[in-house]
Amino acid sequence: MKEEEVNELVDRIHSAKESLVLFGRQVFRISSDFGELSRTHPDSFRQLAAEHKLFANKEIVHAQMEEFYKASINYIELLREINRRAIELSGTAAPKKNL
Repeated sequence: MKEEEVNELVDRIHSAKESLVLFGRQVFRISSDFGELSRTHPDSFRQLAAEHKLFANKEIVHAQMEEFYKASINYIELLREINRRAIELSGTAAPKKNL
């Protein structure tokens, strides 16, 4: 790999991590809004179930959800491993653990 390619790859790793930070913030905001709305407007979710794409394919919606989140966890673990290996290749030593 040329040095420019390494630099671009490291930039992409960093960008992916920043995207996850933004995603995490969005999930926390959704969680807060959901907690409030599910208490005050529970019937609204039933009304949307017939028309919103989040609830499409009722027969397989649970299986699709499980596959989606399983894959998402694997993507994050893969990014973690790539990040760990890049840090090791940079010569940055891991902190010593106190036993």
